This record gives sequence, structure tokens and C-alpha cells, in this order.
Amino acid sequence: SSSVMLGIDRTKAARFSFLMVVPLILAKMAMDIYSGDVSGSGLGAGVLITGFLAAFVSGIIACAWMIRLVKRAKLKYFAFYCLAAGIAAILLTTF
Repeated sequence: SSSVMLGIDRTKAARFSFLMVVPLILAKMAMDIYSGDVSGSGLGAGVLITGFLAAFVSGIIACAWMIRLVKRAKLKYFAFYCLAAGIAAILLTTF
């Protein structure tokens, strides 16, 4: 949203924001492998590879869908949704 407010094209801003998360995901995976969390899970390599591929494919589809949505939609409805979800989360955690 900051990029859009600064006048940067919505598509470029959305692509950049999705690309910024890639190093974080890779670092988390490396930390899990290094700490032994993955190897100590008792799951076989086939299950881990299948899970990785499913997450990768669904992530690509979700990113492509979100970029299309950002291109053509006004995000004010999404802002209202985020506001409602944030209020609901605060209320559910405090009571």
C-alpha cells in the first residue's frame, strides 16, 4: 500500500511485495533444517517433498490471483475486510 501511495504501479508493487517474502521463507526453511526440526519430524522424504511441491504450486497460484486482483480491483473493500478482521481478532483475544 505504501508503494501505491508513492505512485508506483500496482502490479510492480504487488510483485515486489511477494518477492520480498522469498528470502524470509528460504531462511526459515534453512533454520528448520539446520536445527533438526525437519529431520526429527519422523516424516519421510517423499512426504516432505510432496508437501513442498503442493505448497509451492498453491503459493504460485495464490500470488498470481492476488496480482490480478490488485491490478483490477479497488482495495478499499479489502481494507474494510482487514479492519473487520483486526477488530474481531482483538475482541476474540481480549474476552
